[in-house]
Amino acid sequence: MVTIVLLWGPGLALAAVLGLRGWLLAATAPAVTMGVVAIGAPVVSGVGVGWGLGSFLAWTAFVLVLAGVGLLLLRRRGLAWSVPQERWSSTGTLTVVAALAVAAVVAAQVVSAATNGLGTVPQGWDAAFHGNAIRYIAESGKSGNFALGWIERSENPPAAFYPNAYHCFEALVYQLTGASIPHILNTGMLINSALVVPLGAVALIRAAGGSAGFAAASALVSTTFANYPWDLYQWGQLFPYAAGLAMILPFFALVIRWMESGKDRLVVLVAVVGAGLIGVHSSMAFIAAIIGLAYAVQRAVTDPRQWVRHDLPRLGAMAVGIGVLSISYLLGATTMAGRTSAYDWPAVTTPSRALGDGVLLGSDAQWPQWLLAGLVLVGLYLMVRNVVWRWLAACYVIFLVLFVASSAIDFPWATAVTSPWWNDRFRLAAALILPATIAAGFTLQAVARRVQGWTSALVPQLRSRRVATVVLGVVGLLLAYGYFGQSSGYVERNAERMRWTFHSPVLSPLEYEGMREMSKHVKPGELVMNDQFDGSVWSYALSGAWPVNGHYGNTPGPPRKLLDERFNQFAVDPQVAKTIRDLNVKYVVTEEGFMAGLGRVKGLTGLDELPGLKLLYSNKDFQFYEIDWTTLAS
Repeated sequence: MVTIVLLWGPGLALAAVLGLRGWLLAATAPAVTMGVVAIGAPVVSGVGVGWGLGSFLAWTAFVLVLAGVGLLLLRRRGLAWSVPQERWSSTGTLTVVAALAVAAVVAAQVVSAATNGLGTVPQGWDAAFHGNAIRYIAESGKSGNFALGWIERSENPPAAFYPNAYHCFEALVYQLTGASIPHILNTGMLINSALVVPLGAVALIRAAGGSAGFAAASALVSTTFANYPWDLYQWGQLFPYAAGLAMILPFFALVIRWMESGKDRLVVLVAVVGAGLIGVHSSMAFIAAIIGLAYAVQRAVTDPRQWVRHDLPRLGAMAVGIGVLSISYLLGATTMAGRTSAYDWPAVTTPSRALGDGVLLGSDAQWPQWLLAGLVLVGLYLMVRNVVWRWLAACYVIFLVLFVASSAIDFPWATAVTSPWWNDRFRLAAALILPATIAAGFTLQAVARRVQGWTSALVPQLRSRRVATVVLGVVGLLLAYGYFGQSSGYVERNAERMRWTFHSPVLSPLEYEGMREMSKHVKPGELVMNDQFDGSVWSYALSGAWPVNGHYGNTPGPPRKLLDERFNQFAVDPQVAKTIRDLNVKYVVTEEGFMAGLGRVKGLTGLDELPGLKLLYSNKDFQFYEIDWTTLAS
């Protein structure tokens, strides 16, 4: 409940002040909140104030006052308080609510089946980094863009940028609840998947003037795709990336509503959410650029003169606004460009198979999501024929091409064009689902309307508007029942793909127990030598004890690399001993579970034979030693 209130509250307030009402207000509020967090975190850091609930509420109040004063000034010129839009009927609204409830239940079932509860430790590659980051921001109050350097580039923390709006938000939840870091991560995953994702589809369709049935159909299927959101939580466990993708459709809902209504105060919300996208994950800038370009091209082709006179100045204002509000993240991202462009996953299949995997939603599983893929393909065909949605069908094609390039092509050009996504096919497959969700809903809506039309033609008594609405609702209900009857919402399929990472032996219950014991000994400022390939990278997030290595497979700087290779020579190697003193390493821990079949680093072998180590705690999976500094080589 705390996460929901914190995620919706500030966004609801700001969006309401600026004129949003109804479904657009409710559906875009989380994205607006994340934008407020993203802009505020570096500002709070820059003025020397610690990040916490008090500073965040003060920042939010400041933003609300600015928006309110601006609106009052414009109100004197006759500006309406709200941005009007034709309402959906009560029946339509109830249909959307019902679809959102079903989507949320499906998401909750997936999470329940995949985990042992929200307190289960997620053990993918990046989960420990995000867990350590959340606790660090919460306890230190440091919210600058380079605050997470001790994890990513520990030998030179000020030189390591990482977009941290997601972590700053979750740090607030941690401060308010005191819940465990795994519980914080998993609760965020549940709320993002169960509520924010389906609401994003509703927001886009509402802004574009789509029907309530269309919005309900898209929301209904939104939590059943494997590629997004679920695959992002089963390997990389890309919590910020998933949160960023959930903001994309609300962002374009605001853009479309702004363009269609001409209410220029909405550019404030567009800029705030745009900055939030970049602050949550840098890749979102490229996804938004692709979708935005497709939307802009369609508007330009449809009415070139109107585009030049009306759209172009507004698009320019939008770009400037987003750039100004996200400048700290954009400048920081330039320091990472070399790392992302150099990263290249090897091709895992052929282009033809990758194409089939993308189109049929195979997601590396034994069987594709046949029924869902069929709905998407039919919907894409219908969208191409519909001028309102043609641009989004083009986005599907673009993301599909990028997915094939990252999956099956090793040429330099393929690496270059997919570098904003770390050449990672799973990230691009997830982006593909954004237009696919709308396409699947389009099909369900079209089928329901077609059947309702046939029924009315066969039975003239059913042609009245009220009766036709009832018939349409019944047909829609039957279609939904048929979809879930055939697929069961793909609950078990999606849960099975995630289950391994929440039941991994890398961090066993005994190792978790050992970390809690470790926290009784390690004092602030003291470091624990650990292996970057075992579960001890979770030490800080779970126990508050700072490890030397806080991220799986992190490339260590010279001091840490030296310890990885020769720590067990501390009694005879003066260089190793000096590094231990310089870093204030007082303890060492070893664990038995290793990531991806990797083994123990050379410097942590044979520790039980070293006289300079005192065993403080041990179980079959966990050994924790204190270093006797008197035995360090001089």
